[in-house]
Amino acid sequence: MSTELIEPIPWTYTDAPGVLLWTWVSEHFVARIGGVEVTDEGEPSERRVIQSYSWDLSDLTKTNQGLPRLLVEGVAADFEHAERCIREHVGKSYDPRLGYRRFSGPLAYTFLLSTGETLDVRDLIGTRCTVTVLMPDRSERTVMGDLSVNHYKWRLTTSEQVLDILPEHVIRVTNRSEAADRAHAITHGDLYSGIGRIYRQDPKPGCTGKAGFMVGTVDHAGAPKCPLHEMGVPDHLLR
Repeated sequence: MSTELIEPIPWTYTDAPGVLLWTWVSEHFVARIGGVEVTDEGEPSERRVIQSYSWDLSDLTKTNQGLPRLLVEGVAADFEHAERCIREHVGKSYDPRLGYRRFSGPLAYTFLLSTGETLDVRDLIGTRCTVTVLMPDRSERTVMGDLSVNHYKWRLTTSEQVLDILPEHVIRVTNRSEAADRAHAITHGDLYSGIGRIYRQDPKPGCTGKAGFMVGTVDHAGAPKCPLHEMGVPDHLLR
């Protein structure tokens, strides 16, 4: 994922023999990336070769015996990957009001699903979503609510309850507009006029509509769902 538009991290660089270290110290955390340099026993070379990069993020708000409390760590093949990991975990670990989202950008809203798909949910936030979750017994459960992001979890809010969902258990997610678009593409096709429940076709036997105002159209306003033109269309789209 591109981070070109994200604010640069204010790294402090330290070059020690055999180890390169980048450190980002804020009021709330310490982030580090360390590069292990390869020792070349052959001909001297001006090019420095880094074998691998390790990274870690430690919290300063709740210390462990006075020391920063490790939150997450990992290993990356290159500096760019390590830095992306730092950006993502800072964005997901800390309250947006602290201002660190400018360093994370879309990485704070991007999650890995159970299908292996990586999904940026920014366009889904605040919308009514249907989420299908893989349960421990391999069955599927579908829940619906207004979606928001709560650190590493998705939150679905309804009038009765608030559900927290781990994205890595999610099989699929759609919001109301996506479902409507899909129903339109599958069931309306080229016949749909784009207005109300009017289709570009003459009434046929079995159709619940009546001839429309325009020649060659059929209008289903006030009629039951039409088995010829509206099968599969969600009921809320027919109101």
